Amino acid sequence: MSVKVLIFAYRKPGLSLSTFREIYEAHVDLVKRITGDDFPLSHRRTYIARTEAASPLEGSDSTRNATTPATVLIGKQSDFDFDATAELTFADQAAMGAFMAKISDPDAAAQIAADEERFLDRSALSVSMVGDVVETTK
Repeated sequence: MSVKVLIFAYRKPGLSLSTFREIYEAHVDLVKRITGDDFPLSHRRTYIARTEAASPLEGSDSTRNATTPATVLIGKQSDFDFDATAELTFADQAAMGAFMAKISDPDAAAQIAADEERFLDRSALSVSMVGDVVETTK
């Protein structure tokens, strides 16, 4: 049975939306080079739709994204302080374990951490296993 991991990624304060995305995409390439055949079956990134404003959004409850508000349909700005989600899909638990072993190697971990320092607020980063996935289609 496949295994999925969900990541909530937060942009480093002061980093533009476009730079965040550019560096994140290059970061995935770095992780792919490091892990080789143990890279996940897929690493899907979804970026929050944001606009860049000259001044903070009036009445915003988000200090993190005061000038880059999310396009919120239901909820409040602070519900969407993360800038991207990523869903990693592995063939099974063993495949995820092999990936984790490669990125945990001290040299690899140091390379990944140094690269993440360029674009991520690592103190806010959150990662979780995904449970059952149920999908309804048209």
